[in-house]
Amino acid sequence: MPKPSRRRPVEHRREESPAPAIPRGHVAEPLRMAVFFTLFFVYLWLWVQPCLIYSCGTITNFPVFYRGWAFFTESAPRPGGLVAYVSALLSQSFELSGVGAVVITAQAWALSLCTGCFLRRVGLPGSRLLRFVPALLVLAADARYSYHFPLFMGALTSIALACLYAMLTPARATKRVLWDLAVYLALSLVLYVIAGAALLPFAAMCIAYELRHRRWWQIGLYALIAAVLPYLLGVLVFRISLPNAYTELLPVSWRVLGWPARERMVATVYAVYLFPILAALVRSVPVRAYLPIAHREQATQDRREDNALRRHYILWALGSLVLLVAGGVVAFFSLDRQEQAMLQVHHYACRRMWPEVLDAARRCPDSRHTMNAVNRALYHTGRLSRDMFLYPQHPDYLLVTGEDQVLRYWHAFDTLTDLGLLNLAEKNLTECLETFGEQPMILERLARVNLAKGRTDAAGIWLGALHKTLSFTRHDPDRDPAPAAPAPHLTRDSTAQFYSKEAMLAALVESEGKNRMAFEYLMTWYMLTGQLGKLVSQVGRLVEFGYTEIPLLWQEAILIYSYGTRKPVDLHGLTIHPEMQRRIEQFSGVVNRYGPNRDAAAAELARDYRGSYFFYYFSTILAARR
Repeated sequence: MPKPSRRRPVEHRREESPAPAIPRGHVAEPLRMAVFFTLFFVYLWLWVQPCLIYSCGTITNFPVFYRGWAFFTESAPRPGGLVAYVSALLSQSFELSGVGAVVITAQAWALSLCTGCFLRRVGLPGSRLLRFVPALLVLAADARYSYHFPLFMGALTSIALACLYAMLTPARATKRVLWDLAVYLALSLVLYVIAGAALLPFAAMCIAYELRHRRWWQIGLYALIAAVLPYLLGVLVFRISLPNAYTELLPVSWRVLGWPARERMVATVYAVYLFPILAALVRSVPVRAYLPIAHREQATQDRREDNALRRHYILWALGSLVLLVAGGVVAFFSLDRQEQAMLQVHHYACRRMWPEVLDAARRCPDSRHTMNAVNRALYHTGRLSRDMFLYPQHPDYLLVTGEDQVLRYWHAFDTLTDLGLLNLAEKNLTECLETFGEQPMILERLARVNLAKGRTDAAGIWLGALHKTLSFTRHDPDRDPAPAAPAPHLTRDSTAQFYSKEAMLAALVESEGKNRMAFEYLMTWYMLTGQLGKLVSQVGRLVEFGYTEIPLLWQEAILIYSYGTRKPVDLHGLTIHPEMQRRIEQFSGVVNRYGPNRDAAAAELARDYRGSYFFYYFSTILAARR
């Protein structure tokens, strides 16, 4: 009788990764990814519109990119510089929404692949579905019009190398500690050089991955390397500051914290980093016996193959439905429609797309930057003196001069250029340059201003910088003058002189040449501030500025002045339409009928007179005087 062996039986451990829900090589999983990311792309392209992010209305950290070796050598040779350089290059595609949507979709797709790979390596159940979580986080961040593309690129690099580490150091019966350590050190060096402080989340992922084996001294050594390497390489070798050495390309960087626009939705970057770390930590806890999906008994293999495959397909269909519903919920609730409308106004105003400006303005009517863009669009479409009161109005927002130091939605300064206030426009655009960086649209405007002022040498500097950018839709002022503003009429304005908007506009009207825009803005200012006597005094100059009849809103203002003062107005050969006479009589009848009950009168008048100067004067000017 053979003697029983005293050797302990070898425990055959199962693979860490669970069996796939669908057999390998099947088209179901690629089909799910294809459908999801196709919808992802369409949503970004048609609804989010990355070109709105590119317009830099509120985003102050959108990167500048120049062609040429000099910019590369300045940007790339530092910790995190290569990822930042590639991110800046790819971000220029946002100028065209379709191309930008492709780039963002590719980033989200790569994040999902790398996250799924890492989750499978740590053996987390449901990894084929959970891998879409980072893509949903990217979608949420972009739908809120925040710019975190470089941070997500850093996260992608970190997770990709963590996945590579898990592939190169699989679980073995024999320990190869030196090999694991060499792989970790090599990947850490590469990662820190190309992605900066994204090394720290990478180290956390590797440590969480190794917790399964309880190799405490190895885990401690990994943590020590991660703590020391940024100082050795970043501070001592690359000579960068200590804060940058430990925070570059992380959401805790000083480049992000303390800037409200940059902090918006930064939690999504934290979540992308923390998700694989928490997944590895969950798998390191010995709770497999309590998870019914964590392992399968051998008896499962005895089931009929067709029943098992049918169950797999049902689970795949349910998982796909959950994924699409989750994506729809994120897309619907994350989209910031108010910010979208504001950025659309800015985007279209910068490109002089006036019908689109007026359409987008209806979705965000109360913003001062919107009011400024609306009045400019109405003027350039010949509707300012006819339709301006169809939109909310405020006298302070007719002309934004920059004295409030608010530089967001800097399309407002294009109004200064159109009017001919070139020095004031140049001052504000230069400050925008310091805030938003050397963006192509700002460089283009500075070049135009200097060309209009005859300063060709200064304009050449801005044009030289503009030609090095990758802007796809720029209009070179020296070659394509078509999109430029009308020839300015005042090229030596003094920014110190013009603190009064009325004095500024009056000086433009009195300057040489026929500055019709300044004249119309001055008349608009008189209406918004209720200075009808001054408006009436300018009626004699209508013919001088090319008017053949009195605009409708100005007729209403003249009638209000005439009725209020009981004085006739010299129209210098022009006439008031008889219909206007009838309307003011009807308007006065409604006001007199309600007497002191002005709210009731306003409610009735709004039905028939909203959009008229009669109603604006009654509900705004007179209400403010009482």
